[in-house]
Amino acid sequence: MTNHGFSWKRLRPEQARGLLLSAMLLLCAGPLLGETACEPPLSMKTQLQGAPKADDYNLLGVWFANQEQYACSAEAFATSLQMDATQPDLPHVVFMFGVSLYYSGNTADAIPSLQEAERLGYHAISLHIILATFFDGSHSIKEAKEEWRTALALDPGSTTALDALSGDLIEESDFNGIIALLEKPRLLGQRTELQSLRLGLAYASMARLELAAETLRDGLNTSPDSLALAKALATVLVQLHRQNEATAVLDLARAQHPETLGQPLL
Repeated sequence: MTNHGFSWKRLRPEQARGLLLSAMLLLCAGPLLGETACEPPLSMKTQLQGAPKADDYNLLGVWFANQEQYACSAEAFATSLQMDATQPDLPHVVFMFGVSLYYSGNTADAIPSLQEAERLGYHAISLHIILATFFDGSHSIKEAKEEWRTALALDPGSTTALDALSGDLIEESDFNGIIALLEKPRLLGQRTELQSLRLGLAYASMARLELAAETLRDGLNTSPDSLALAKALATVLVQLHRQNEATAVLDLARAQHPETLGQPLL
């Protein structure tokens, strides 16, 4: 990782940590609390006006975040980090700082902070979901997939991660990857409409039509009003020369979606 011509890799880990934290603090827009319009609650003012500690600003940052005042929350956590860059809960504080920047719209500064929290050993699933979402949004699919897989290692049943990672794999036409991700028996009863559709299409793309039909029918039983699943299932049934079943599926779909009457569904 380089920044303005100098490599973080040349530094010892503790040096990189200190410099990155300093950079994040400098990048955090706005002056410190007390010089801005960020107004602490009355219950915290006395402590903040006395001899506040880093943890007081952490509590203030949490309070601002709960009020959805994320720029103020980021300032509070930045102040805490500036006061004590070796505090016991440092990885969590760096994470909260990064999240506050992220939700305040300052993604340019948020991502290095979140990556530093990850490097420091903070591995809450929310961290990896935010990073993965950012990487997906910036079309950094390789990095996004790594973060989604890390999230799934923490929560194998995460709907958010399974939906997003399968979407990345679809984008790359990695049908084997989708099958490996979604065909696990434990997911059968909890696949989302999107997951059932993608797994069925992956099977169909690999010419495994019977499995595709079975998967899409299971999905349709779980989400009976899904027009996308009905159309996909009917398409596979036609390929299997089971025209009557395909017609029955489409007739039921039209009954549930009257706006499609008179329109071809295949």
